[in-house]
Amino acid sequence: FESGQRAFQILTFEHCGLPDKEFSRAEFGAIDSYAVEEIAELFSASFGVEFNAALWRWKYLTGKGRCVLARQYPQGPIIAHYGGAPRAIHYFGKPDTAIQVCDVMVMPGERRRYGKQSLFFKTATTFLEREIGYNVDHLLGFGFPNQKAMNIAKRLGLYQKTDDFVEVIYPVTEDKNASLTLEQVTLESSQEQNALQSVWDTMHPDFSAAIVGVRDVAYMRYRYFQHPHAEKYECYRVTSAAGELVAYVVLKNHNGNWLIMDMICPLQSIATVLQGLREWSTAQQGQPLMMLWVTRGWLDTVLLYGASVNELNIEIPCNDWNPGPQAETLYGAWWLTAGDMDFM
Repeated sequence: FESGQRAFQILTFEHCGLPDKEFSRAEFGAIDSYAVEEIAELFSASFGVEFNAALWRWKYLTGKGRCVLARQYPQGPIIAHYGGAPRAIHYFGKPDTAIQVCDVMVMPGERRRYGKQSLFFKTATTFLEREIGYNVDHLLGFGFPNQKAMNIAKRLGLYQKTDDFVEVIYPVTEDKNASLTLEQVTLESSQEQNALQSVWDTMHPDFSAAIVGVRDVAYMRYRYFQHPHAEKYECYRVTSAAGELVAYVVLKNHNGNWLIMDMICPLQSIATVLQGLREWSTAQQGQPLMMLWVTRGWLDTVLLYGASVNELNIEIPCNDWNPGPQAETLYGAWWLTAGDMDFM
């Protein structure tokens, strides 16, 4: 301020939209500008599924989500929405905050184009400028867009790619003797909470050259045990034959097989835990497969002999609109699994 490079100024802006300009009467609002039930029609029309108010409240109210939405005219129906769920992270060894982009919606009748005059572009750029980058609350943005949405966002200069999301399938093994023991837990006791916290405290320093979402007790309880469909998830304490605590994992039944939602364990133990999960799954009735969704940058860490890799056709984006870390810095650095997706 003393050098004159920075200053406080008061500026007055007047909206001068022309009546014949598309969306000139559109009203843009934030998270506190609508009632939950108002979003139902847009959600159902955009995704073709029934709106779940409990899930929305869990994500945006309990989880302190952010959004930009558009109404066709003041007090009118909501015709576009661009949301995000904040996430505490360790960014190359340092605590920081990211936001997962989600619920990007435009009413089908308003999808006339995806250019720089479109509602998609206006809501997206407003959100990125408000929420993601060096000068706002969230250093990074990430998400799991479908290929069409990703291509449009890249073409408009909104996103760049930082990785791919892939599926690793671990077939049954001939070894019937499980090397690890799994015991389902609820995280209700302070003893269990302290144990999980200690494993997380051991895990995150191993990712000092990477980006990893915080998986402490508070997050795990929110993500899985306070989720409106918490019954879908099974959390297990993993111990060695000698009774030593090795890891915590969260599993979900996915089309008759096991999908690994989350793993909390030191980096050097990941392969051992995956092999133990594979043996445990083989011993189950029907011998379901064990599957992991993970960012491609970590394939070498999670591949076991005989495993196969399938493309999910999901690219992990980063913000390319507002000043922030560049894609070259972020490429291949994110450790993301199925549990990092808000709707899984």
